[in-house]
Amino acid sequence: MINKPSDYQSEQTNTPPAPQPAPVVPPVAVTPQNNPQTSNGLAIAAMVIGIVAFLLGWVPFLGFALGVTAIVLGIVGLKKSTGKGMSIAGLVTGGLAVLLNLVFVAIFLTSLALFGGVASQAGQALNEYSAEQQVKLDAKKDFNKGETAVFDTFEVKANLAKRDYVPDSQFSQASEGKELIVVDVSAKNIGNDAASISSFDLKLNAKGVANSSQFITVDPEFTGGSLSKGATATGNIVFEIEKGATDLKLQYETTVYDTSAAKSKVLAYTLKI
Repeated sequence: MINKPSDYQSEQTNTPPAPQPAPVVPPVAVTPQNNPQTSNGLAIAAMVIGIVAFLLGWVPFLGFALGVTAIVLGIVGLKKSTGKGMSIAGLVTGGLAVLLNLVFVAIFLTSLALFGGVASQAGQALNEYSAEQQVKLDAKKDFNKGETAVFDTFEVKANLAKRDYVPDSQFSQASEGKELIVVDVSAKNIGNDAASISSFDLKLNAKGVANSSQFITVDPEFTGGSLSKGATATGNIVFEIEKGATDLKLQYETTVYDTSAAKSKVLAYTLKI
């Protein structure tokens, strides 16, 4: 059987078309994206607290507490992926603050102990001084003729008194209406420490008037000086008094501090001659 052209065309028409190839898409390069790093708050806190602790290292205990806090935060901060530099800074400054504070605390406690000891010693010394001054305030001040007087830290004796003394030099004569009297005196230091006494420390009281010694010497002269414990000085002292004056007393004065009254007082000791 011979196909007709029309039949051949019909067969071609019923044949499905061949599929078209898919378009080729070029590969797209994927650029890796960096995830944003989060800040390390512990590291920042460690560094800031460490700096503050170092600056306050001289404050007892406060610098120590802040330093320890900075160290702890720094250690925890090192475990994070970020902020390691700040964590290390916190560790270093915190450690220095702790060491510095320990030094200052040691100095503070030592000073406190020393001050307490010094204050205690000062208080004890003040009490002893007050007791000594009170003994002087309460001590006997006036002594009769022939007694061994206690003038503060000295035992004093009036061994002999010679009235109407006339020296050889015409330039050393008594003034008109007055007379010279020579008193032989002994003074012994009964204190624990060296003490000084001179003829100018001793006066002759006549009717309430304390007369100073004269620049007239009669051998053996009372020179006095610094007397060690138990030492004695003896010699003559010349005074000028009203002629015929009575109620004569050797007089010695010293100053003490009355702690109860908070003021100084002059103590006058007398010994009748």
